[in-house]
Order: sequence, then structure tokens, then C-alpha cells
Amino acid sequence: MAKTLLNSVNEILKRVSVIAGDAAALTTLTDSARQHPIDIALQVINEGIDELYLTMNKPKPQGQAEGTITLATGDKSYALAAGLIRLRWPMIDKTNSQFLSEYPGGYNGLLQLDVEQDDTGLPHWAAISPVNGELHLDRAPTSVENGRVYTYQYDKTLAMSAAADTVPFNDAAFRAMVPTWVQLYKREMRNEFDTELYHASLGRAARAAVQAVPRDSYSPRR
Repeated sequence: MAKTLLNSVNEILKRVSVIAGDAAALTTLTDSARQHPIDIALQVINEGIDELYLTMNKPKPQGQAEGTITLATGDKSYALAAGLIRLRWPMIDKTNSQFLSEYPGGYNGLLQLDVEQDDTGLPHWAAISPVNGELHLDRAPTSVENGRVYTYQYDKTLAMSAAADTVPFNDAAFRAMVPTWVQLYKREMRNEFDTELYHASLGRAARAAVQAVPRDSYSPRR
């Protein structure tokens, strides 16, 4: 049976002795006597899940979405989708088979590429501005490029908040994530943290969450 956010909170609070076994398990995420530990558990669960999928370099299930920008004459900056936490390059103009790639030198390097900021034409490079979070292009489109649409994939914010929300991985990964969450909880509440146990548990969860059977051999098929 899929594990829920409520299951996750109960497992953490059992491990840190806030609740004593299944008999005292929470049935909701609201409890005036234990609300602070519950709130911290909720926080570290989402933080731990974020870290797990960043470690695997994979989007969460249902955590990837699609957005677009439409080039406008003279405009080098474009707003990106709300909730974007990582853009998956490149952007693609599907109509004209053109790509817009991340500039290797980052935003500041992109500014130095065009010191006078007056280059125009079809853009090839872009970077996300740390100033306003918008996408900055290496060239300002002209009327020729006006209206071209670039599609992009991105990882979006996806946090669990309702008791019945299910964790985005299998039971084996869930069991490995419990000690991971516990270490995050202890760091927050008690200033204690077992780095070795944290990384070992996170690594075990990542391997289990892949849901792939390892191959015995990598020899080419005949």
C-alpha cells in the first residue's frame, strides 16, 4: 500500500520518541500538544524528497512541466513559469528546428558576450538572471524572429501538505528515507546530525527509487 504523508510523519515521530508506537500514532496533522514537531517533520519530509530527486538528477513523478516563451521584437528578457525550480535545457523552437541553449559562462558571462547589449537577431544562448529570475537572451529578436515560440521542460515545486498525499516512490525507498528524514529532524530540533547515516540512507533510497533491476552483465547482446 502506498505510504502517505501521515505515515511519514508518524514514522519520524516514533523514531525521535515524540509518540510511542502505533497505539499513539497521529490520525491527523493537527495536534496542539505536538504541533511544532509535526510542522518540523512536514518540513524535513519535503526537503528530504527534494534532495533525493536532486541526487538522482531526475524530476519527481508529476514534478516536471512544460512552458513556452514567445520572442518579441527588441526584448531580451522573458518571464519563466511560476514554480520553476530548474530549467531543463535546451529550449526548442519546434516550428523552425532551432535550439536555445544555456550559455556555459552563466548570466554574467552572457552579459560580457555583448558588452554594449545591442546585438540583435536570432538568439542562440540564454541564461537565467539572478537579479530578477527572468530568462536573458544573447540577442534581442528583430521583427524577423518576432513571434517564434520556444518550448522548455522544467522541474516545478511539488510539496506534500495533505495527510493523504502519497510519497512519490515505492515502499523500499520509503523505508530508506525514514532515517534520512530523522537526521534532518534531529539537526533542526536538537542540533544533532549523523552525516554518514544520512548519506548512506539517502543513497539506499535513491537506488530503491529507480525501480530498475541491475543487469548482471553489460556485455553486448548477441
